[in-house]
Amino acid sequence: MGIKNTALAAVLAVVLAGCGKSGASNPRTVSSASVPSYVTEPFTPEQHLIEKGAHLVVADGCSACHLTLSKPRIAPDFSSFAGHHVTLSDGRHVLVDEHFLHEGLLHPRKYILKGYNPQPMLAALRRLKLNSQPQQIVALAAFIEQVGPEPE
Repeated sequence: MGIKNTALAAVLAVVLAGCGKSGASNPRTVSSASVPSYVTEPFTPEQHLIEKGAHLVVADGCSACHLTLSKPRIAPDFSSFAGHHVTLSDGRHVLVDEHFLHEGLLHPRKYILKGYNPQPMLAALRRLKLNSQPQQIVALAAFIEQVGPEPE
């Protein structure tokens, strides 16, 4: 039970939203009242990005630090990260939005969060070579924003 229920539910909803898309059956033959629209409707481009980001978070190991209940916290929890203000190690306060996520993944040394050891994140980003894979940065940012709280 190391994964928070909200984050797990978001990952599962994104991954399972594509169920029934194999073409094996005609979705029009199923009563629309019994099947949610997210099962029968095609993904939007944004949903494709979120799905790709969810797969990257799991496959690349990000979930080990960002979706766990470990104490002490070794990384910010994605379910309460986006949409909030954070303090950087240099004292700046910034909003975790799409721009911050993109820039933080691309240039992580400029955005070190106060209270967290940056070395595991820096090592992971070096290993993933995200600076040469802009689509993965966009996908990860989309997923992190989706998991975060609703905008006020």
